[in-house]
Amino acid sequence: MVRSQTRNAITVVGSLIAILAVILAYVLISPQLFRPPGPGVGIATGQIAPSFTAPDVNGTSWNLSLHRGQVVLIDFMGARCTTCGIEMSAGGLQGLYARYGSRGFTILSVDVALAFPSLGARTPEEAWRFVHGLNPDNSTRWPAGSWSVIFDAQGIAATYAITALPMKYLLDGSGKIVWKHLGYSSSQDTDALEAQITAILP
Repeated sequence: MVRSQTRNAITVVGSLIAILAVILAYVLISPQLFRPPGPGVGIATGQIAPSFTAPDVNGTSWNLSLHRGQVVLIDFMGARCTTCGIEMSAGGLQGLYARYGSRGFTILSVDVALAFPSLGARTPEEAWRFVHGLNPDNSTRWPAGSWSVIFDAQGIAATYAITALPMKYLLDGSGKIVWKHLGYSSSQDTDALEAQITAILP
């Protein structure tokens, strides 16, 4: 009886150690989920966001300068980025766009195909499907994001000093970066972003 209890205790301890090892390994291989944002990451707030012109996945030219006067959230993501998928499934961005899209707020998702080949989409269509929440068989993964999507083959991510995913920059009507966030956006992070949006909307 004592030996049986001892074996059970050893089994439980071994299982706990294995679980902790898996969690530690996940943290080490997924820094984009746990890495906290900091002032030294990316372009500093207060700077004017670098302008760019690039075709979206539908072939329409998207010129950042032409969106002056709008509040713009640039969402650097990857269609094969697990953290990005978790964030999209939470629906935070979709909710913000639904509430403020008619008031001068817009979102641009930039799939980092060139900078992060293992995390970015393989094709523009894959990037579009990711944001619109569609699997290859057209089944729904999450509520669709109906904003513009760019398949970044021009190096926009490098211009914005993107080193991990997801990464977001919020620009005011003058094109100035007023908020940025690296990593998964929790509900508290989304609330903070919403407060920034409402504060600068005209």
